Amino acid sequence: MDKIEEREIDERYRLDRDDRPKKKKGILAKFLIIFSLVAALAVGFLGGYALGSGRMMTIDIDYDQKSQMIRNYMEKYWLYGDEYEDLDEVLSDNSYYGMTTFPNDPYTTYQSADELAEFSSSINMDFVGVGVSYTMQNGIPTIIKVYNDSPAAKAGLMAGDIIEKIDGVNIKDKTTEEIKSMVLGEEGTVVNFEITRQNDSLSIDVTRGHVDTTVYGYEMDGIPVLELVSFGTSTYDECVKFLSEYQNSDKLIIDLRNNTGGYQTAVLDIAGLFLPDGSVVMRAIYKDGREEVSYETSDIYFDNFQEIAILTNSETASASEVLAMALKEGHANAYTVGDTSFGKGVMQSTFQLPDGSALKITTAKWLSPNNKWINDVGIVPDHPVAMHPALYETFYYMDENDSYQLSSSSEYVRVCALALDYLGYKVERTDGYFDESFEAALNAYKQDNGFEPDGILDVKTYEGILSSITKTNAIDKSKDVQLNEAIKLITEQLL
Repeated sequence: MDKIEEREIDERYRLDRDDRPKKKKGILAKFLIIFSLVAALAVGFLGGYALGSGRMMTIDIDYDQKSQMIRNYMEKYWLYGDEYEDLDEVLSDNSYYGMTTFPNDPYTTYQSADELAEFSSSINMDFVGVGVSYTMQNGIPTIIKVYNDSPAAKAGLMAGDIIEKIDGVNIKDKTTEEIKSMVLGEEGTVVNFEITRQNDSLSIDVTRGHVDTTVYGYEMDGIPVLELVSFGTSTYDECVKFLSEYQNSDKLIIDLRNNTGGYQTAVLDIAGLFLPDGSVVMRAIYKDGREEVSYETSDIYFDNFQEIAILTNSETASASEVLAMALKEGHANAYTVGDTSFGKGVMQSTFQLPDGSALKITTAKWLSPNNKWINDVGIVPDHPVAMHPALYETFYYMDENDSYQLSSSSEYVRVCALALDYLGYKVERTDGYFDESFEAALNAYKQDNGFEPDGILDVKTYEGILSSITKTNAIDKSKDVQLNEAIKLITEQLL
């Protein structure tokens, strides 16, 4: 069994952010089939079926015999067995998932060969596709990011676009894996997206291509902003390329929001861009009590950045938290702005098996250079700044036959009132009651976006509002209060 060279400090799936392990704040957990439960149900059913009496017969058998018996009965009697092309492989994988599933450790897991390959490409952002991230808002697939220079960006897809169909197939109620398989494909082939953009229905052809960027850099009010999407094998070089253009700048904003981590080696390299030689980045404590100290590993040091503001939110996790803590404790003037981070203070090592599958096992907890453990606590920002309440809401699926008007009450009215307020329309109530101020705001929004201003909140308007706030949040930096506070702080402190 060979250990993969890169050590991974995060549970990450790029295409669907909801695949992350569950935490108390409502983050959707992966569904894994537990082998012991399958075995118990299978043996219980067999006892009743074979004996016809409800009494259980106990026979001493070893693990291999028991496993084979379960396979035999599942293959012979399971009603849904014919739905699987290779049932034996499915049963094997399910048993491996079960052996690596524990309530106190959501990060240890078995990975099939395909899952391992997908996992690696998601961290490195290295795949053939179109270059978008989207979120499933309870059945509403909405694009939240279009990557720079990607096929999607070149074709005209935008953040806020609601995906209705892919190659003519309606994708509502499709699983994320089904949608992913429809989008990914061979380089040079074309995939068609039918999307809703506010009140417009558009059909956009995208030619699949190679997507491999993990870093986005831009300038705002004269201040360089370095946005890190993940910590992959190319992230360090991408950072160096961007930062080299700002060697005359003495201030920098690093945006780690929604960055759920990546490889330890990448974090050590990137931390070294801002910390002096020999600086401690993190400490790892292993099962046997052994401590391993990790130092920065960069050959390049940008000592011109005398002040660094670091943006964080609840999706800033793992490797991102390592970098944030290392800079907070090791840089002369670095501080965090935004929301409290996720709080993942453990590391995983990936061990590849002979058939190409792998075990991803939690092998250590990591501490900051000053021995602080942020697991289940997160990094409390030095300058707490909350985004608009609408950006913390979940937009639930609305039935096509539903509609709301004056004097009605609904959860849909509540979230839309918040959304309209975020978009700049005046509302007086955000408790779900459809009052006259909401009607006026709704009609103003409809008038501005090509809807009939009839005072009715229907599914088309509802999805249009969702599209509008997603697009505005991604594009309109003036409404990014966390980013603007960071600019204000970093500008004032250097006057």
